[in-house]
Parts: sequence; structure tokens; C-alpha cells
Amino acid sequence: MLAGLLALAGATAAGLWARRSRDALLTGFGLVRRALPVLLGLQIVGLSLAVLCATLFEAGGLWFTERFSAGEAKLLLGALVIAGLAVWAAIGAVRGLRGVFALFTPEPIDVNGRALDAAEAPGLWRLVRELAARQDALVPDAVIVGLTGGFFVTEGAVRLAPNGMTLTGRTLYLPAPYLGVLDGRELSAVIGHELAHFAGEDTAYSRRFTPIYAGLHRALSALGGAGIGDVLTRPAAYVGNRSLGTFDAAVAHWSRVREFEADRRGALVSGAPPAASALLRVGALGPVVGETLGSAFNAPDAARADLVAGVLDAIPAAGFPDPASHLDERQEHPTDTHPPDRQRIVALGVPLDGDLMSRAARPLGAEDRAWPAALVADWAGLCRSLSTDFLAGARAHRAAERAYLEETVAAVPAEETLVYENGAPMVWTMGVLAVLFAAAGAAFVLYPRALGIAHDTLAQQILAAVVGVGVIGAALYAALVHRRGRAPLLVLTPEALRSPLLDGAVPWRDVADFRISYGKRVTLTLALAPDAPLPRATGLLSRAGVSRRRRQVVVHALGARGLKPDVYAALIGRYLAAARARVHLSAMNTRI
Repeated sequence: MLAGLLALAGATAAGLWARRSRDALLTGFGLVRRALPVLLGLQIVGLSLAVLCATLFEAGGLWFTERFSAGEAKLLLGALVIAGLAVWAAIGAVRGLRGVFALFTPEPIDVNGRALDAAEAPGLWRLVRELAARQDALVPDAVIVGLTGGFFVTEGAVRLAPNGMTLTGRTLYLPAPYLGVLDGRELSAVIGHELAHFAGEDTAYSRRFTPIYAGLHRALSALGGAGIGDVLTRPAAYVGNRSLGTFDAAVAHWSRVREFEADRRGALVSGAPPAASALLRVGALGPVVGETLGSAFNAPDAARADLVAGVLDAIPAAGFPDPASHLDERQEHPTDTHPPDRQRIVALGVPLDGDLMSRAARPLGAEDRAWPAALVADWAGLCRSLSTDFLAGARAHRAAERAYLEETVAAVPAEETLVYENGAPMVWTMGVLAVLFAAAGAAFVLYPRALGIAHDTLAQQILAAVVGVGVIGAALYAALVHRRGRAPLLVLTPEALRSPLLDGAVPWRDVADFRISYGKRVTLTLALAPDAPLPRATGLLSRAGVSRRRRQVVVHALGARGLKPDVYAALIGRYLAAARARVHLSAMNTRI
């Protein structure tokens, strides 16, 4: 308790202090990073020891009772069992805690792209160095050009795909489709904005804070999945999440401040109007990029070899649609958040008037498309290489998806699978009950005098009737259950589910979800799609039910023969997954 209170109090104080400055945020979060794992560990170990000691204390007290009866012995045994479970849970909790200390290490960012050196992109590197010098910013160690995502910089490790190379140091990422729609001043503003994060206090903030923040999130996720020790780690996970929450307001505040500052510094090298039009032009191109790359990803064999050219060709000849519709969008970033474009443009002091909208929506000219060739020596070759990597990844994804779908379809046999009701336990129960009734009847016949009914004819008749009804009723119900068990409860095929309890089949394509619940009975509930036809239950006392209001089909049973409830649910789930996989395969074949 003391460890948890100390963690909450310390994190709250650090969170309040973090709102004073970015240095305070870095210092406070650094203290939390070092102290929180230790305090959470003490909290988990302390709680585990408290549960164990309390249980052993109560168990030990039973030993010193004056009369140690069989009841006290059972209580002592139960207490020892609870103590053993507490020890096992504590071990599981402590083992799960190891991930808290390990997961503070930052993970590399996965990026699809090519790292270009000065020989491959002399113009680009010259522009980057010039902009860095004008802003008194650090020059990136690597410049990556990719096909997807938005502009960003990072000081964390970057893992390149598809070659798997890991880059360290300062990295600048540029998305190729956007380079052909921005003129020189707009691109300078965008790159200047990114390089501003490598200037002054921002570079330390980027290097030190982001890995800590992401690492703490991963650590708390590990705490939430500690397995058998989940009960013991739950208070620690709560304390950790509350501690992280105290920094959220400060993080959001300083994130906005640093983005506005980076916009201001980027505008110094090109002017505020080009910086504002670049924001709108990038936002307006986003849907075009997404649609073009999405179509290529879904049908890679039909895509063109140069997807960058495909994006530019998809831009309407009259220019972009109304950029005002993108004012409330946020620029994409893998590790940070940006304020909406409207706020960023207002902060730049640029009026949201017709001149800005006309500049942002201007048609794509030949000089715009030729501009990237002045930055990269073999721009066309780079675009084809990026496109080849993207399409290769799409084909690999589709191949893996197809293999998974085919495996899912093959998981169910082509022939029918019959599921029978498991009535054997009930038959045996009724048999034992009939024997008990028969034994009671025999006792009434053989020992009437001992039972005090030798001279009471009416009592003998009543008891004989009760015994007879009991024997016959138990026998009839056992026979009914046995007869029911001879016919299948469900008939499963790859296309549909059938049952003698329903007047029609239920196609798997109409099943939105299902649930298996069990207690005295095992119940299968199928939730059907809103437009799916509903079958009807057969018979007056059917074990099936159909709810038209809830659009559910319910099948009750005493159990599924040879199937435990979880296995029964897995069987239904396999057939439903196979049907959905078959639909996806058909759609894939249609696209091909």
C-alpha cells in the first residue's frame, strides 16, 4: 500500500511539474521511469506476501484450538491449499513483472523505404544541409524516401523494409508521392519543419522522451497480461496507468507547442504562405495516395510499375478538390500527434482566404513533376524500386492471406459432420432413480410392519402408486433421451447448419455471431444477419427456439456427445470461419 501511494503521489507531483517546461517534463518522466518499476515491484511482492501471510496466520491458528476435530482438520487443509495457490499466484505475478523492466527499451520503427546517400540524392542532401544550416539544426544521419506515410523525423532506431537494415541516429523520412506536388518553397517549408525538431531543446525531447513514453505503455501492457498472477498485478497496473495519466495533459500541451514552433521555424526559410499551402496540398493529396496505393495493394498484378506516377496521374487536371475540406485533418506521424491543419495555419498568421485555397488547389504542372528529378539522381528508378518493393509486399501479403484462408477452409471436411446429444449421463441418472424407486417399493412390500403401514391399505396403495409412477416416469424419460440421442442434434456442412429441430437450414453466410453457454444444459445461440431468413422450430415442446425480435436461433441440449463445451464451440467456430474464408477467397479470385 505504501509503495502504491508513493508511486501515485510521486507521479502526480511529477505530472504537475511537467507542465512548467519541456525540461521539467523530461526530468520528471526520467524519475518516473527509474522509480515506477521498483515501486510496482514492491507493491506486487508486498501484496503477494500479505495474502500468503494472512492465509498462513489463519491456518496456523486452527492448530492451537483446544479440540482439534475433523472439521478443523478440513479447514486447515483448505487453508493450506489456499496458501499454496497464493504462492503459485505470487510466483506467476513476479515472473510477469520481469517484462516491466525489460520493455522500457525502445523498439525500432518499421519503415518501408530506401535510404539515400549523397551520391544517390545530391540535390536532396544539398537542400537538407542548407536548410539545417539556416535553422542552426543538426543534419540528419540518414534520409529515407518511401512510398507510404507522411513526413517525419526521429532519433530512434529505424528498421528498413524489405532489407531489414536498422538505422540509428537522426533520420528524415520523405514520402515520394508528395515530392512531385510541392514546389521548392513548399518542400523547403516541410523539410524545414521536420529539421526544426533537431534544433535546440527539441532534439533532446525527441531522443529522450518518446522512447520512455512508448516503453512505459508496453510495460503496463505486460502487467495487464501477467497470467496466473493477474489478481495480484491488477492494483499495480492501476497505479501504473494512473501514473502515466498524470503526464497526458503535459504531453499533449508540449506536443502542440513543439509543432507550432517547428511550423514557425520552417516558415522562416520559405515564408508563411508556402508553409500553409504545403499543409493543405499534402492533406488534399492524402485520399488520392490512399486510393491509388490501396487499389495496387488489392490487385498488385494489375498495378502499374511506377506507383508514384500513378498517384500524380490520378490528380484531376483542374487541380485538387476544395482544400478547405481538409482543414480539420491532422498530418500523419508514426510516433507523435499534430494539431489540426486549421490551427497550424492560423498560428502561422496566414488568412484562410481564397488566395491560399487557390494556391493549394492549383493544377499539377510539368515543373512540379520534374522537381524531384533535381533532388535524386535516378528519380524514375527510385520510384520503380519503391513500387516494386510495395507490390512485392502486397503479393506476399496476398499469398499469406490466401494460404491462411485455404487452410481455414480445409479445416472442415467436405462431408457432413454429425453432432449428437449427449444423453448418456441423464439415462444413467434416470436408471439410478428408477432403481431407487423400485428399492423403496420392495421395502414397502417386504417390511410393511417395520414401516408402520401393515394395517393401512390406503397408505400402501398411495406408496405403491408413487413408486410405480416414479419407476415408469424415470424409465420413460430415459427412453426418450436415449431415443433423442440416436438422431443427430446438428448436421454441419461447409455451407449450412441443419437440425431436426428446425424446419430449414441456416446458411453460415447468414450467421453474424454465435455463443455456447452451459450449465444444466448446453445452449447454442446463433445471431443472424438483419436480412437473413429465419427458420421455425418444429414441434410443440421443441428444444430449439427462434426469436424474431432478437434474430436469434437457439438450440438446447443436454450436451454434445464426445465434445466438451469449449470443443463444441471450437467446432462451430471452425465452420463459421471456413464459410467466411470461402467468401473472401471468392472475392480474391473475382478481383484477379
